[in-house]
Amino acid sequence: MAAPLWSRLLFYASRALSSADVAQQVLRDELLFAYMHPNQRGALTSAAYALNGDYIPGGAIFGAGLFPWEKALLENPRVPNSGRVLVAAAGGGREVAALLARGYDVYAFEPVEPFLESARRVVQGSGSRVVGASYADLVERAAGRDGGPLRDCTGPFDLCLLGWGSLSHLTEPGVVVQVLQGLRVLAPCAPVITSFMLRRGEAEATNGGARKLRRVVRRVLQSVGGRATPPGLSFLNFAGFLYSFSQEELFELCRQAGYAVHYFSDRDYPHALLLPLASSDGAGS
Repeated sequence: MAAPLWSRLLFYASRALSSADVAQQVLRDELLFAYMHPNQRGALTSAAYALNGDYIPGGAIFGAGLFPWEKALLENPRVPNSGRVLVAAAGGGREVAALLARGYDVYAFEPVEPFLESARRVVQGSGSRVVGASYADLVERAAGRDGGPLRDCTGPFDLCLLGWGSLSHLTEPGVVVQVLQGLRVLAPCAPVITSFMLRRGEAEATNGGARKLRRVVRRVLQSVGGRATPPGLSFLNFAGFLYSFSQEELFELCRQAGYAVHYFSDRDYPHALLLPLASSDGAGS
């Protein structure tokens, strides 16, 4: 029996719309990659995140609490089980709430306004503090420029925690090094808990047609002055710009900033524990 005409028309229309949606996303991404300056990416990423309610109380991600891999990192013998924690990119306060429950004192910062308000409610009455600031402000503060939003970010800190996946929002490898070097200045002896997107093979879309279209659009844009696109760069509707590291690249960037990767896992969500290198270990070379 043949399928009814209306069902076939509906199927063909849906398929055409899906193809058109993939095409517009490819075009959007490639225009952003080619013509948006890397220094401007953070603002669009913040705007994308501001639309996502999963990270504030009542949202699914906030309500999940710490993930199993986060609990395991906090229980690592090299991580102090008390003291003062610097939390970067704190989101809506999911990690902050868990740290407070474990008895830590927290100094945190977050650039996305709805998340900042949420995180401030989390620390209310605890004596801990959340300020509106970005990774760029951290770099400025570490460089000795004391007038920014992190002017009262002073140690000692016993631990640094970078909010879930936030290292991947640093889309330029040089900026990754600057941020990690900034942590070394503000918390020279503290281990760093971080998580990130990991690049496994080709970072482009798995759909064959989308992959071919992306390559064509990228070549055309670069031929008319567009910026070359790093292999790990991507853009997601509710996460903005993201950079996926290769394992070798991540280890090298950490070494340049003065850290050794003490623990690394690519299971669950890729994550690592970084320990400051002694000067004799070749930090920052």
